[in-house]
Amino acid sequence: MMKKFMSVVVAILMVFGIIAGTTKVFAANDNVPSSYEQGSSLITGVIDLSRSVKSEGSEVTKDGKLYYEGIVSGSVEASDLFEGAYDKYIADIKGKSTGGKQWDHLVMFDKGQKFPTARFTVYLPNNFEVNSDEITFSENTVMVSKIEKSYNPANNSVTFTFNLGNWNDYKGFFELYEKEKGETGHSITINIPYSVEIKDSSVSNLGTISSDGKCELYKKVLFWEQKIVDITATKLNLDVIR
Repeated sequence: MMKKFMSVVVAILMVFGIIAGTTKVFAANDNVPSSYEQGSSLITGVIDLSRSVKSEGSEVTKDGKLYYEGIVSGSVEASDLFEGAYDKYIADIKGKSTGGKQWDHLVMFDKGQKFPTARFTVYLPNNFEVNSDEITFSENTVMVSKIEKSYNPANNSVTFTFNLGNWNDYKGFFELYEKEKGETGHSITINIPYSVEIKDSSVSNLGTISSDGKCELYKKVLFWEQKIVDITATKLNLDVIR
């Protein structure tokens, strides 16, 4: 009886562990390089948005004072952004099952069984002025159903939260991707205008704008939750040079 019970427990753990072994997938995408590694129960990934995020600006004079006014902008095609994750899905998740439970039928969600999201945060120097009302964003892709922004005055940062799909399981989410795979015209865009007063004309580097991103997804395991996806956007540093 104990042996039978233990075999059932092992089977459950195999189902909810989802993934066995360790493999890596690298996306051969020049626009958004990425890599994904598969562990015993967690997929980790790293994406590089350095080719998609930039800061540009110029000097202006207002009321006898000199300012530098710029915009931090980011624009990426959904097909490029999600390509690495899709390749990982095709290689190791699609159609796989354990104990009759299909891995790709797991519903995507954040911690607390909340809507699945990805977050991208831009940090500006404390002396940079940001008007949150002037921040804009847009999406023209079925992969992202909604974008929200939040400004944190404590560290002068702006966080964009991207809702992923429409409460899909992984199969449904990547079927959305297949509709736009290889296409352009499905961009995700953000713009953060900023201004900084130039008090010392001899200074050329006015400060550094940085950014990072995160996507963490979970699944329900009996009476608790387990993280199964942990993707990080490489930290970027953009020097603001006059």
